Amino acid sequence: MGNALATDTIPVLATMVDVHNPKAQDQFYFANVSSGGASTKVIGRSQTLSVEVGISTVLTISVYECPEPVFTPEHARFLGLLRVPIERLAERYSSGIFQQWFNLDTKTDPRAPAGDATTMCTAFEQAYQDAVLNVYQPKICLSVIGSAFEVQRGGRQTCAIFVGEDVKTQAGPDLKALIASHKQQAAYIDALHEELRRLCTPSYRPVSQGAPPVARQVLSRPAQG
Repeated sequence: MGNALATDTIPVLATMVDVHNPKAQDQFYFANVSSGGASTKVIGRSQTLSVEVGISTVLTISVYECPEPVFTPEHARFLGLLRVPIERLAERYSSGIFQQWFNLDTKTDPRAPAGDATTMCTAFEQAYQDAVLNVYQPKICLSVIGSAFEVQRGGRQTCAIFVGEDVKTQAGPDLKALIASHKQQAAYIDALHEELRRLCTPSYRPVSQGAPPVARQVLSRPAQG
């Protein structure tokens, strides 16, 4: 079983749905997707890439900002990365992930080693949980699901825990992934609304005479109707 897990692979479809960055300098985003081999591929917003993965594969998704609609390495600015351990994805999200948000790691060099499995799994889970908590952190909306057209029933059994039979035979994620996505989207919208409300609601505390002009304007701003 161990040797089979190391050699068997399945195709998954990775889609970069969108990127949110409150401090954006450019308007075009691209993701460099690597499965650990020598080759990598770049996709843009709403583009999908088929990637062969094994149970021990770690997908590294490096996100870049560009001033032009075509990816040019010399003008690209690194925004952050997300490492997706396929084994953890298989255990935790057996039906895949469908349009769900993850915070990007903006501090780690994408050329640095991925680290041990426990650290990666913890970082992956944290990136998911914190996506709806910190609205100012750059984040990526991502889908990773089994390819309904390439995975055949009865084949590649060692990876069957990752792609359910319904995903193998239908063109799309199953209901569990869709429900999880909707729940997170709702929580994210709530978090954005609360932050906007916090910024727009006036404070009735006395404004200090020593406060900076901008602070005075924010504190004394009337409520919006």
